[in-house]
Order: sequence, then C-alpha cells, then structure tokens
Amino acid sequence: MALVNVECSICGKNIDKSSKLDPCSIALYTNIDKDDSEQLEQIFFCHYECFLNTLDSEVRDHLQKTDI
Repeated sequence: MALVNVECSICGKNIDKSSKLDPCSIALYTNIDKDDSEQLEQIFFCHYECFLNTLDSEVRDHLQKTDI
C-alpha cells in the first residue's frame, strides 16, 4: 500500500515517512465478543511515539524494552 500524506490520529501532525517505525496503524475492532458479521473494523494512522504515550506506563516500558 502506498501512502501519500498521512496525519497522526493522536496529535494531528503530519507523519514523516523517513522515521524507522512510522507511519504506524492502529486497528480498532468493535464487538469482538460477537459474531464476525457484527464486528466493525477501522484503521487509524499514528506516530509510534504518540501511540506509546497513550499506553499505561508498564505496558510502554515493556514495549520499549522489546523495540525493533
């Protein structure tokens, strides 16, 4: 998939594609406890750092220890 211009859904700023881990996408699935026909999916683009900053500090620390 070729992305032309992507804005971060968290901070609203343009995502620089020269970054090692950007752009990222977050997939949101609704109704995950229901039948597939009742589930909806939406993709949101973001900076990796913005996403990390939305997480609980323990989860963030774990991810940073296992970063690519």
